[in-house]
Amino acid sequence: MERFFFSSGNGRLKSAADSKHQLTPDEIQFEGDCRLAEGDLKAAIKRYKQAVGTDQDNPDRRTRLGDAYSLVGDGPKALRQYKNAIRTSPRKAEPHYSLGELYRRYGKWEAAVIEYRRAVGYNPDNALYHFKLGEALEQCAQRELALEQYETAVELSRTDSFYHFRLGDMHARMGCVNEAIIHLQLATIFAPDDSYYAMRLGVELMRAGKNNEAIDVLLTAVDLAKGEPLYHCLLADAYLRDGLDNDAVYHYKCAGVLDDYDNVNLQIIRRMVEQEYSGLQI
Repeated sequence: MERFFFSSGNGRLKSAADSKHQLTPDEIQFEGDCRLAEGDLKAAIKRYKQAVGTDQDNPDRRTRLGDAYSLVGDGPKALRQYKNAIRTSPRKAEPHYSLGELYRRYGKWEAAVIEYRRAVGYNPDNALYHFKLGEALEQCAQRELALEQYETAVELSRTDSFYHFRLGDMHARMGCVNEAIIHLQLATIFAPDDSYYAMRLGVELMRAGKNNEAIDVLLTAVDLAKGEPLYHCLLADAYLRDGLDNDAVYHYKCAGVLDDYDNVNLQIIRRMVEQEYSGLQI
């Protein structure tokens, strides 16, 4: 007959057979993941440390512990775990990516570029790694190289609306309006309920002098986010440009008085559109 006894701590009955079971490193790490999902970072770190202690040469366990330290803002301990993980397995991409994320958090963009580039080198099919490398390159004023990484991210994840949006946004900021329109259109196709993507596409269509198309897209943006006064103003601007004064007046009224934030954004967009539109009229 199986014998039972009280375990120390919570008084729960455990069998003698159960008491002999030692958790594997994977099981300990899974418990850490559960605690992390619950928001108990202290308990998660404790479990991850136990997993590392029982499997010290496993870079995944050290990376997971480093990520937890990073979440609680303990950069030096996170750095130590990532460095140890890389020392154990220098060609594994994930520790390099996590180290890049840590450098990014502290504004060390050049160091982040180095680690993201290594992560890309060891796992070239990971779209996220390319995207993060692109962001870091952009912060280092290497826009052409950043653009290449955004393009690669899109190639690897063709239906990801966010990657298309960021590539379109990059083209827009570099003055490549037609390229921006292509990727912003794809962003709206893959995320048809995103009003912001629709608004940005409408702005680029206005920059290209395609007011009829811009009106259609901005109508969608307004329908998706009826309480956004900025969107009403942009739609009114597009109507006004086409000589549809009554429609313009209606949407200016719908917009009402813009707050300071929306007003600044509206002025920036208007200057950008007018500059592009004037160039098209020459």
